[in-house]
Formats: sequence, structure tokens, C-alpha cells
Amino acid sequence: MDRTDKQPQKSEYQQELEQSGSIDQAAIEHQYVVGEDGNKYRVPYRMVRQAVFSKVSKASYPDQPHAARLQYRLMLNDAILKARVNYVKDTITVIYNPEGADNMKEKISLDGIIEFLAKEGVHVDRQHMVDEEYDYYKNFYSYAFNSPSIREHAPYGYTLEEWRKMKPGWERKKAQYKAKSEAKQQAFREEYLRQHPELAEELGIKVPAKRKQTLMQRIFGQRG
Repeated sequence: MDRTDKQPQKSEYQQELEQSGSIDQAAIEHQYVVGEDGNKYRVPYRMVRQAVFSKVSKASYPDQPHAARLQYRLMLNDAILKARVNYVKDTITVIYNPEGADNMKEKISLDGIIEFLAKEGVHVDRQHMVDEEYDYYKNFYSYAFNSPSIREHAPYGYTLEEWRKMKPGWERKKAQYKAKSEAKQQAFREEYLRQHPELAEELGIKVPAKRKQTLMQRIFGQRG
């Protein structure tokens, strides 16, 4: 098949640049960050904003299912990165890409969010609102992909304190089981290659000669 006329597929990022009609090298470089490993990574956002509305009347969403549906409808907006409607605490948290942000993604203003909520029957009070800058890379991206520690959870039926006392013994048993399993797998591979010397030769693997069993081992069996 002649593939000479075939053009390589364009990446989503290249298509995004063409649709924007502007390829500014400085703007492109601004979208890259240097990770902890020294490599450069492209992130879609840098500084966005977070709005927290408190003391929201529960008349707007009388139960948990209504709060969940409101949260889902907020997340349908491409300019909203994350939304959380906390029914218990009467708060709505929205992380959004604001107008004027230095990226090529969909944007929305704070007034646009308030208008959207009003259309959903949720009327918020600006006096009970905090709208501040939000570092997407530090607080959103890094938290998910480069978290400093793995959050530990105890097995079902145990408290975290009980689990921490049990954990050293469990890890020792796990290491012993792993070593035993690897030794068994290695023995199986060696035996297979002994039975198929042509494969061992093809792979360039020198298989050690099989040890002869002693009389006691033949009588009572080989012990691991």
C-alpha cells in the first residue's frame, strides 16, 4: 500500500492552535512547566480562580440528589474545571477559568457563574462569597499527579491505629511470599529451558545444570 501521500495526523494541541488563529511562541512556552524530575510538561491552565459561596439556602436544592444534579450541571460547562455542591455545609465551590486568563480554553466570568446558578434557582449572596486566585499546577495538577504522599487507609473492619500495628508483620509475610513466588517462577523457567535447549540457545541464556537429589531427598521429597 502506498502511504507517500498520507499526511500525519495533527495532535489535538496543533488543531487547537489553528482554530485559535494565533501561534504565539511566547504564549506556547508559557503553557509549559518544569516538573520535579526536571522534564517539561504542558499544562492547560496556570492561574485560574476559585469561588466559594457560603450560607446557600437549602430551598434551592432540598436534598442530596438535587445538590448532586446541580453539581453535575455546573461541571457540564467547559470553563468550569471543578465544582462541588456541599449539601451539609451549605456551600458551593467552583474552580473556573476566568475571562482574561492566559490560555486558549473556554472562559467564564464570576457574573456568568452567578447568572447560571440563578437560572438553576440558586440565588447566592455576594457578601457570603470568596473569590480568589487558584494555582492550577500547584493545587490541582500536582496534587493529583505528584502528591507528596499516598493517603493510607486501613483495611475494612480495622482502625488506622490497629492497621499500623499490624502492617510490619503483614509486609514481612508479603515479602516472604513474593520471594517464594519468584523462586518458584525462576525454577519453572529453568526447567522449561532445560527441556527446550534450542530456545535457551536462541535467547542466549545459559541454564545451570540441575542438581542431583540426595537419597534422603528422593525418599522424603525436595523441600523448598
